[in-house]
Amino acid sequence: MKRIRKTAGAGAPQELPAEQPVAIADRGEHELTLGGVTYCLRPSHPALKAIEKKTGRSNLALVRLGNAGELTNEQMGIIAAELIRAGAQDAMTRAVSADRLGELIFEEGSATASARLTICLLDAATGGRTASGEAKAAVTTTETDTTAA
Repeated sequence: MKRIRKTAGAGAPQELPAEQPVAIADRGEHELTLGGVTYCLRPSHPALKAIEKKTGRSNLALVRLGNAGELTNEQMGIIAAELIRAGAQDAMTRAVSADRLGELIFEEGSATASARLTICLLDAATGGRTASGEAKAAVTTTETDTTAA
């Protein structure tokens, strides 16, 4: 079933991507809503490599820029596109344009998008993900008494 967005102008209605998987916060998944569509962000190793190559910045440098509120619109579009593609469930979403996402980020306001993208990048930088982008189970430790009775 195709989803259609009605436009206020004289242009033709735009086809929306297929329903996106819902991010589950308890599993450490992230989401970003742009243009009325909520996307699941997947910080996989291939996505992070593509982000670093296209931005010319390391993941940690991008996290620092995001924390300082200094990610450019172009950088946010690239980051969003790669993370969305990695979590995409359909061909249309996998073909998302970084330029178009940059426009949507501009229209929505960059503060929220910057924060969401930075948190997602930080999650990957701190070892919270497998190479495929799956959230790792939380590691728990217990104290044991090693003294002899």
